[in-house]
Amino acid sequence: MKSYIKNIFYLVLFAAAAISCKDDDSIRIPESGIGPNVRIAFDPNFGFINFDDLDNAKLKFNVYSESSNLEKVDVNFVYTTGGVNSDTIVFKTITQADINAAGGVIENIEISAQELVDKIPGLDDLSDLSGGDSFTMLNFTTMADGAVYPQPTIDGNTNVAPNIVNAAATTSFTVSYQAFVGCPSDPLEFNGDYASEITASNYGGFVGASNDVVITFVGPEPFRYNISDISALAYAPFGGSAYPGDIYDICGNPQMLPTSTFGVTTDTGGGTWDPVNGVLTLNLFESNNGLSWTIVFTKK
Repeated sequence: MKSYIKNIFYLVLFAAAAISCKDDDSIRIPESGIGPNVRIAFDPNFGFINFDDLDNAKLKFNVYSESSNLEKVDVNFVYTTGGVNSDTIVFKTITQADINAAGGVIENIEISAQELVDKIPGLDDLSDLSGGDSFTMLNFTTMADGAVYPQPTIDGNTNVAPNIVNAAATTSFTVSYQAFVGCPSDPLEFNGDYASEITASNYGGFVGASNDVVITFVGPEPFRYNISDISALAYAPFGGSAYPGDIYDICGNPQMLPTSTFGVTTDTGGGTWDPVNGVLTLNLFESNNGLSWTIVFTKK
C-alpha cells in the first residue's frame, strides 16, 4: 500500500513539474495591434453602372485613411448575374505610400464598365451585361505585420466588429459596397395604389380578373419594386390567393423577377411603363399549368 501511495505521489509531482515547465509563449494571448482605418465612399452620382449609357458608365469613389501601418488595400469585386457569383477579382491595389502621398485622401478613383468587363472571365464586351446585374466591391486591407481585414474568426464572425460592418459610410472601415447595373428610378413615379386587370390570357377564365394592389419601392437595388399581387386574384376560384412579385425598372422597361403562383411564374418580356399616365403592363407565364396572361396596372 505504501508503495502504491508513493507511486501516486511521484506521478502527481511529475505532472506538476511538467506544467510548471510549459513554455509560456505557447499559451500567451497575442498582443492587440492597431487595426486599419480605411473608408471607401462611392459618389452617389456614379454609384451604379448606367445601363442606358454603358460606353460611358463608370463607378467613382474616394479612399480615406488615417492609418500609417498598412501594406496595401485591395479593392476587389464579385460580379453577380442571374444569381451566379464570379470569383473574387482584384481591381485596384493602393499602398501606404499612395495614401501618404495623397495626404490620407485619394479622390475620384474611377472604374469604367469596360474595365470591369475586361476583368471578368467569360464576358466579351459591354453587351454581355444585363440590367439587374451587380458588382459587389470589397475592401481587403493588409497591415504591415501581415494581418488581413476582414478575416474569418469563429462562428461565422470576422475580425471587423459587427457595429463597424453594419454602420453607415461614416464608419472607420468600409467592408463592401454593391453597385447595380441599371438606371436611376424615381420611386415617386412608381409607388402607390393601382387597379389591376388581366386583359389577355390563353385561359379565358383569367380574362377580366381584377384586384386593387400596391406597388412599393423595396430595394436594395435602386430600381426594385414590389407588387402586392401579380395575378389579379385569378387563382382565387381554384383556392389561390394574391401572389406578390418584385419588378425591376430597367431604364423604363419593367422586368418581373421569377416568383410563384400555382407554379414558377416568369416575365416573358414586352412589358411597358407609362409614367405620364401611370400604367404598367406585364406579360407573365406560369409553368405548372402552362398559363400565360397580360396584366395591366393603372395608378389610382
